[in-house]
Amino acid sequence: MILNLLDKHLNFLRSASGLFAIAGLFFVSGFCSVEAQPSKDNDSRYQLIDRDEGERRLAAFRRQRLRGDYCFNFQLEHLPRREKTVRYNGTMWGTWNEQGALTRFQISKTALGSSETSPDLFLEVIIQNGANPSVWKRRTSDENFERISGDQLFEPLISGIVYSPFDLQMPFIFWDEFEYEGPVRVKSRIVQRFLMLAPDDPIYESRGIDAVRLSLDDTYDALFVVEVVGEEGKELSRFDVENFKKVQGQYIVKSITLKDHVSKDRTRFIVKEASVGLDLDPLIFDPVRPLDTSLTPALEFEPL
Repeated sequence: MILNLLDKHLNFLRSASGLFAIAGLFFVSGFCSVEAQPSKDNDSRYQLIDRDEGERRLAAFRRQRLRGDYCFNFQLEHLPRREKTVRYNGTMWGTWNEQGALTRFQISKTALGSSETSPDLFLEVIIQNGANPSVWKRRTSDENFERISGDQLFEPLISGIVYSPFDLQMPFIFWDEFEYEGPVRVKSRIVQRFLMLAPDDPIYESRGIDAVRLSLDDTYDALFVVEVVGEEGKELSRFDVENFKKVQGQYIVKSITLKDHVSKDRTRFIVKEASVGLDLDPLIFDPVRPLDTSLTPALEFEPL
């Protein structure tokens, strides 16, 4: 019984850890900052762009952000290929500093609908994105945060899971070399696809990572799809935006689904409540200090 529960938690973390990465990517660097409007695409919008325009669009994508800080209450739905769906609660706080996006995640051990009231954390992660990213993690509120660096970036966050801090840092957004693959239609919109090429580093080769494909909306430079690509173009994992919602005057992604092509498992990230346009205290994102919720201003959450 205990081993079965442990296996379920490890399977959940396998998908959830990768989802933290994409949550930071979509919510911080992508669609959340878009003042979205109905699609205007048609066949005439299948237009190639040159290298200079490609670099401009990538730069615009990297700069995108919400107006003000934010806090989301979310649910993770882990959908194993051969097991029942498991759901967990979480909260994320987001801000920006001179380096880039800064996000803190908390995940509860308690699944929705459970009578368990344990205050222990299932996982907590602080992510500094940007050209020089960093990741700190801990598994319970009693532990000190551990900074992940060096070879540890490609080690499992927790023994037995697949995803690593590399997935959370998302350095591929800032890789210098890319191949422009042209426009395609994705979910009724036109996207421009960029194949971000992994730097010449033995560590990427040893992990089987050749590139990461980014699909950016042709109108808003917002991210729709991320595909991690291995040898001979084999897709290792894929993240898709499913829908978005306007909250307090700004658009955010409502749900994202990750599919691991190795295990065939999926995990869906769903925002349940959101509060945007905040001014959060920087101490909330300090890995040296425990999280003090009194530093969070009175939040007016809007249910989604």
